[in-house]
Amino acid sequence: MANTKAYVLDDGEVISQKYMDKYATKTEGESNQIPADAFLNSYSTGGLIAPLYNPEALAELLEINTFHYRAVKTKARDTAGLGWFLEPKEGMEKPNEQQKDKAIEFLDKPHPDMILSEIIEQAMVDFEAIGDGYFEVIREGDEIVGISHIPTHTMRAHADMERFQQQRGAQRVWFKKVGLEKDVHMDSGEVTELGGVPEAKRASEVIHIRNYTSRSDYYGMPDAMPALGAIIGDRERQEYNISFFDNHAIPAYAVTVSGAELDEETERQIQKFFQQDAKKSNHSTLVLTAKKDENDYSEEPVEFKFEALSTDTKDASFQMFRKDNRDEILSAHGVPPYRAGITVEGQLGGSSASEATEIYKQSIVNPKQEMLENLINRHVLQEGLEVTDWVFKFKRLDTRDLDKEIDRMVKLFGLAVYSPNMILEKLGEETVDDPNMDKHFIGGQPIDGSNQGQQRVIENSLKELHEKLISIATKGNE
Repeated sequence: MANTKAYVLDDGEVISQKYMDKYATKTEGESNQIPADAFLNSYSTGGLIAPLYNPEALAELLEINTFHYRAVKTKARDTAGLGWFLEPKEGMEKPNEQQKDKAIEFLDKPHPDMILSEIIEQAMVDFEAIGDGYFEVIREGDEIVGISHIPTHTMRAHADMERFQQQRGAQRVWFKKVGLEKDVHMDSGEVTELGGVPEAKRASEVIHIRNYTSRSDYYGMPDAMPALGAIIGDRERQEYNISFFDNHAIPAYAVTVSGAELDEETERQIQKFFQQDAKKSNHSTLVLTAKKDENDYSEEPVEFKFEALSTDTKDASFQMFRKDNRDEILSAHGVPPYRAGITVEGQLGGSSASEATEIYKQSIVNPKQEMLENLINRHVLQEGLEVTDWVFKFKRLDTRDLDKEIDRMVKLFGLAVYSPNMILEKLGEETVDDPNMDKHFIGGQPIDGSNQGQQRVIENSLKELHEKLISIATKGNE
């Protein structure tokens, strides 16, 4: 007779092999592939181009790996979530203030429910996780009236590089590339000359940002793609530590019965022993009885065998494996560990941390900010709002040590290198409208020309600067 098996779990529960087979999470021949692409039929008949990687699957990776999720969110926040401002266009001596007011009025509320930074940050999460991001540019006539984020996994590009289609469930809608001087029907995708589609049926425009890859002219690739093995590997490590079996049960013993079937009464006896008797005493004895099948005429004796299952996870090996995965994922993203909320043992920060942050800022964050700034300035301010005297800028990631920076500024001020207003500008603060704040000083005395009657005014100006510096330093240490 074939052996009958059961498993005793850590809590003493007994699971027979028959039960395991009945509720196995995977059956023979079952596919492990992700669900079919919702746009599958449109690639051959609708002219849409299939992306290199399934966007839905890439989006799901955020849910299975802590390091990947944190790196994506950190880059998106550092790029778009630090705030923005307008500054005069280079070389513009007297920028039009009405243009500035018009731009600020729109940028302060480009969407009924979200602020601009929130909209751009959501698109950047898609950009970092999937490789592409989309903004909808909403117009009434020729005037731009709103900006909205479009989830990347719902969008596909057309072969003509001029149109995009969004699908949610059974509903589909067309968009056109921003700046395209043609009309596109939002339902059919038909392209006509400007004015050829009723305004109510005109497709909105989209700004498409993509993380360039030479493998596609239509879609981007996320920075983390080379670390896909590390992301999946860390998931497998996690699942192994949590569960030995697919149903999350961790067996401690395998029970093999020879010469008889494992009936319900025997299961009950085993369960009682491990859940009650063994916990009361380390020297408990288990006596089992089992009946042979009535049709079994063999002379094989009834025998029970308990075999301990080794579920040691080799802690040291798994810790090294996880660290290697973490380092590979963060390296692919270009994010320093502590920027992603990770403290590396043996590294106390200091100059190394500052240098790593500065490299991250210059090579990862700043280029993305400049890309977005160029798109917003061109398509929103200039073409959409006819604002030509002002440019949109993101606030840069501040990697400075404010205490050290202020000490350096004070020394340079004492050498007449910087005026008080120059110091405020360097620190990103508003300047003071006082001619004395534009003078240079040595030993507290102005060198730009001053008379004795102005001395008290100058002293008050310096006192005001001193108070500002203290306020900045205090704010930076909060």
